[in-house]
Amino acid sequence: MLPLPELQQRFGSALRHAPGRALPIRANGLSPERRLQVYRHNMQSALLSALETVYPVTRRLVGEEFFAMAAQAYIAANPSHSGNVQEYGGAFHQFLVDYAPASSLPYLSDVAALEWQRLQTALAPPHTPMDLTALAKVPGELQPALHFHHQPAARVLSSRFPALTIWEFCQQEEPEGELRLERPGECVLFSRPRLDVRMQRIGPGEYRFLQALYRGDRFDHACRDAWEVEPEFDVEKQFAKLVGEEVFTSFYL
Repeated sequence: MLPLPELQQRFGSALRHAPGRALPIRANGLSPERRLQVYRHNMQSALLSALETVYPVTRRLVGEEFFAMAAQAYIAANPSHSGNVQEYGGAFHQFLVDYAPASSLPYLSDVAALEWQRLQTALAPPHTPMDLTALAKVPGELQPALHFHHQPAARVLSSRFPALTIWEFCQQEEPEGELRLERPGECVLFSRPRLDVRMQRIGPGEYRFLQALYRGDRFDHACRDAWEVEPEFDVEKQFAKLVGEEVFTSFYL
């Protein structure tokens, strides 16, 4: 009898590839090989269904058959490492970058990245709004050195393509008009101020500002980053908006 860890490892490998050696499987009327095929099919079907759920717009853009082919290639190269199927598929957008059949659709990976970020925003834990009274009491000379925590759902995405516009276009059951892919790229802020996911376009200055604060930079350093790409960036106005939308939830020195 094989030790349990080795048996589990060989069984997991057999689910992804045809086993080189027979496994001690009780087949209940089926051969061990046929029983493994059943398990393998069920696993792949579950992962395919998970990808279809996460990436409905990506699937709509390329069609059911193309998406299934790409998904099967992704599943073969990226086994699940979690018992939670909601955690599967995070690298799919990067996979599409190098997926040769999708080379004529350079925007596809960015749309997939947007869909994954949207899911993460939806699944993030709740947050507590910032204590504005405490923030107002911070002396002016200390404010530039403040650092801010953001809500767990908040994140940003920068795309060379109009990824959010494409996503919005595909929400129509019968799309009207023409989708112009030559439009400028878009930066997107994801947040969840209440229960619903919010995706909004932001300028390059706000994107750099948020990036800096998200990674823990000081407030004045984040302002500097924003002004480098957008000299007219209105820090006071944009920061007030972000606090009002509960993107930032607390601060520290």
